[in-house]
Amino acid sequence: MQTRWTDETFVDRDFGDQELAEAVVRGCRFERCRFRGTHFTEASLHNCVFVECDFRGARLGSATLEATAILNSEFGMTDLFQTHFLRCKLTGSTFVDAELSHARITEGDWGLANLRKGRLNGLDLRKVRLAEADLWAANLRGADLREADLSHANLERVQLHGADLRGAQLEGINLRELDLEGVRLDLQQAVLLARCSGAIVE
Repeated sequence: MQTRWTDETFVDRDFGDQELAEAVVRGCRFERCRFRGTHFTEASLHNCVFVECDFRGARLGSATLEATAILNSEFGMTDLFQTHFLRCKLTGSTFVDAELSHARITEGDWGLANLRKGRLNGLDLRKVRLAEADLWAANLRGADLREADLSHANLERVQLHGADLRGAQLEGINLRELDLEGVRLDLQQAVLLARCSGAIVE
């Protein structure tokens, strides 16, 4: 039987290993809930809020999350194959070593997210807010980051070959410290890079 929840609140609930495939969840709030091993395959979550929740080992393959906030929550060994994050807010959530390269991320706010060693290669991240996100050693090869906000993000050891940074906000980023081989920059960014390298641009 398909699960349908609307405008409900759940606090300190354990949904571990439950079968919630194709569930339809609208306007619900979850605080400190556990979803370890939960089957959310092909579920639809709209306008929900998750605070300090545990999604480690959850199966979110082909699920759609729209205008949903997942704050200070933890993902690890989570199935995110073809998961669609549509205008979602993931502020402060942790995706260490996460395989996100087969997910879809449409706009949204991923500021302060922990994406260390995250696999985001080839993703369309246009207009996604990644300000102050931790992208240490993340794989962003071939990613489309046009007009993304990378202000003050940690880009140490990040892999960017083939990425498109045109129009991206790079406040607080020292371009000289990045490996920009094969990266597409706009004219303004190219001038900034030259100045960071000590050139006088007139």
